[in-house]
Amino acid sequence: MNLKDSNSSLIDEDELLHEPSSESKWRESYYFNWVDLQNEISGFSTIGIVPNENRREFVFILFLKGRNEIYYKEPPLFQYEDNINTMLTDKKLSYKLIKPFKIWQIDYNSRKLKFRIKFETRFSTYNFGLNSSASWQQHFEASGKIQGELILKDNKKIDIHGYGQRDKSWGYRDWHQFDKWYAGHLQFKDWSCTFRKDYYNNKIDLSGHISNIEGNIPLSSLEIETSDENDQFNSPLTATYLITSIEGISYTIKAKRIKKDSFIRFARSFPGGYTELFEQMVFMKNINTGEIGSGMMEHLRTFWTS
Repeated sequence: MNLKDSNSSLIDEDELLHEPSSESKWRESYYFNWVDLQNEISGFSTIGIVPNENRREFVFILFLKGRNEIYYKEPPLFQYEDNINTMLTDKKLSYKLIKPFKIWQIDYNSRKLKFRIKFETRFSTYNFGLNSSASWQQHFEASGKIQGELILKDNKKIDIHGYGQRDKSWGYRDWHQFDKWYAGHLQFKDWSCTFRKDYYNNKIDLSGHISNIEGNIPLSSLEIETSDENDQFNSPLTATYLITSIEGISYTIKAKRIKKDSFIRFARSFPGGYTELFEQMVFMKNINTGEIGSGMMEHLRTFWTS
């Protein structure tokens, strides 16, 4: 494979829905995040489809200066349809594909606000490849520019501009097999980085890449140092990443939450324990150059109770 052309195995139909297997935990999901540093507006959203458990997952999180907007629903799925126009929408949240691998639109409407952004891919989409992580079978990601508007209840309108990340996964997914994982999206003016580092079965798996206008370069190593907040969950507060690509390009990046509560914790129980996933929107600082960027840091932990 040409290391700078990792989109070659993707086709337009991969933006659509795939035929599910019979596995109960088969899941197809779309994910977007965004940060407007100037307005300190950030957040993320995902829609997951779990046809063999007869449900969908709708998540929308918006972090604003003075408050947060949180929407989470798991409506029953009475009939699976191979149609993104009906499957990727409910009364509040909807995704619209405008141009495959190029442009998506995200809409969210509640009694308190209206939010609309257009996500436009800025670097080549990176295909992680079949079974590149133990938590998915197929997965791709892309960095993008975001542009849109937020209209508040008092009709105040805020124009939104910034950067974000999108991904899509499909296949069998089971989180509780991991001891922990770290994931992150780093957005700077001329480059971005996404990574996933899994710890399970006494193994460590790293996948990810650095992207710029020339293409995508896979990572060769990633060192991570974290610090936790003194809250009830000991939630992750900061992370420092030493990132090195296979071409020997290295960055040292410090990530810190945009505001005290610009994070959310998801917990899921399983027989014998539970997982907790922290997703946080952050400032990024390139320690080498001083440039300020933005992005997301994600930590998953597993706890065994028996």
